[in-house]
Amino acid sequence: APTAKGKLVTIEAPSSDSERSESSPAPSESSLSTLESELGGNDKISKPSGEAGRPGRGGYNLEEQLGWGDDGFKSLKRFVNKAIKKHLDVTKCRSQQHRRALDTVCDLAVAEFPDLSTFENCWPVLDLIQMRLKYLSSRAR
Repeated sequence: APTAKGKLVTIEAPSSDSERSESSPAPSESSLSTLESELGGNDKISKPSGEAGRPGRGGYNLEEQLGWGDDGFKSLKRFVNKAIKKHLDVTKCRSQQHRRALDTVCDLAVAEFPDLSTFENCWPVLDLIQMRLKYLSSRAR
């Protein structure tokens, strides 16, 4: 009910600035990465906005964002593509994969390429998985 919601907001209103940044960020500070950096728990590289592989449409070039050069990127891409073939269902897109299988591919990639641990939530690998499965699942139809 609207009345209960109003009471909830009143009860949760922060009494000080420090309490506000820890428990209920202002609307402009509501992104998870902003909250994590405020709390000092995250110096990892966050994912750029948009979709990988679509730099002309508000996305970004994954190879450029990774910053590993042509050989490093190709090596990672080959490794991830092999792991996808072995651990994921290539007839389905990323959102329909089992979370555990996606985590396995990420864990294998981080073990092989330790620098990936500097990226928040292993996003470069998840982006490679997304692009590869998008391609493979569309071919399977």
